[in-house]
Amino acid sequence: MRVSRDTWAVLTIVTLNSVGWSATMPFLAVYLSSVRDVPPTTIGSVYLVAGFLSLGSQLLGGRMTDSVGPKRVMLMGYAFSTASALVLSYLIGVDADTTLILVAYPVFNFLRGLAQPASSAIVANSEIRNLKAGLSFLSIAGNLGFAIGPALGGVLAQTFNYSSVFLFSAAVPVLTSLLTMVYVTGGLLSGPEGEAERLSASLHWREDRNLVLFLFLVVVGYLAIGYEIVPISVYVSTFLSFSSEQLGFLFATNGLVIVILQLPLSSLFFRAKKLVYPLIGACFFAALSFVMAALSSTFLEFEAVMVVLTLGEIFMTVPSQAVLTLFSGARSRGTFQGYFAAASIGGRSFSPLVGLWTFDVFSGAPQYGWYAIAAATGLLAVGFYRLAEPLQRDFRALGRTVEGRRVARLGDLEGKG
Repeated sequence: MRVSRDTWAVLTIVTLNSVGWSATMPFLAVYLSSVRDVPPTTIGSVYLVAGFLSLGSQLLGGRMTDSVGPKRVMLMGYAFSTASALVLSYLIGVDADTTLILVAYPVFNFLRGLAQPASSAIVANSEIRNLKAGLSFLSIAGNLGFAIGPALGGVLAQTFNYSSVFLFSAAVPVLTSLLTMVYVTGGLLSGPEGEAERLSASLHWREDRNLVLFLFLVVVGYLAIGYEIVPISVYVSTFLSFSSEQLGFLFATNGLVIVILQLPLSSLFFRAKKLVYPLIGACFFAALSFVMAALSSTFLEFEAVMVVLTLGEIFMTVPSQAVLTLFSGARSRGTFQGYFAAASIGGRSFSPLVGLWTFDVFSGAPQYGWYAIAAATGLLAVGFYRLAEPLQRDFRALGRTVEGRRVARLGDLEGKG
């Protein structure tokens, strides 16, 4: 399999950008909770607002990718990432009023989110013949950064202060901007001659009902998967007194499991007869991990929780992104990657509000919050099962072909690259 020059460049950029972003992601909530005594429900509400704004930025970034090209959108997003991290570092460093931090985070989250659909669109479009490998490498790149970032952020927070974590995060997109300018090709994306193309990049309920329902279920799926970030962070630091370094190592485990198992497991779920079957498996692993979390209290036990929940993430990420890629064409690739990014990031952003709210409600016995999300994830699996055949029918009607080969399931993309 040959991987394009642009793809390798984007994979490097995504890895570095993930290091910078993930170094700060869990520690803002920990800082607000443990240092500034902000109530968990308030922190969850801020992340919810950030999620709504991030959802909008993914959709806007996807549209912009199709209209002005991914390179320009990436450079814009990285510039905003640098500026936002610098401002948050300053606010935290001077112990600014918490209201300023609570307002600033969602705004900056919107601005820095523009770049994600652009980088995903480059990989998805360049590797459409080898979608399993392309999207798997993209997931590995992001999670390799996620394996490094939180551990590094935990060391910085423990050794220096929380402000230094955001200062480090500001330096990373400066480097990724330079790499983007040198190695990423400009212009609009183009597809192979004869590739099936949608009449419209927009989704309409009458024509795309099953795909819209699929996106809704993906949002809920990522709400559950998103428990691996803020809800776990606050739970283990508040109720179990884990240190910042232990928290960082938990997230490193998440990233390393994906780096090691993503490609082998991709070969398994790309053989599924229907597009959404792997997502049912994701629900099973997630629900199991939540039950384990309710019964766990030590660092090693939560290491096991993180491993099982990460398996759910692996079965959720690439299959859901592949489905949306296959329903798009070159002229709508950015928009559909924006739909995926909006669903995944939007769902993850609901997790803090839902998770921290349940921990607050069950403050006397917070483990019941884990049982609640486990039950909800079981219902989600039923939803995916009910949608499997209708979505497969819509996909067959699209008549997707790649390199002259008709694609009826994910495994049909494992041909020659």
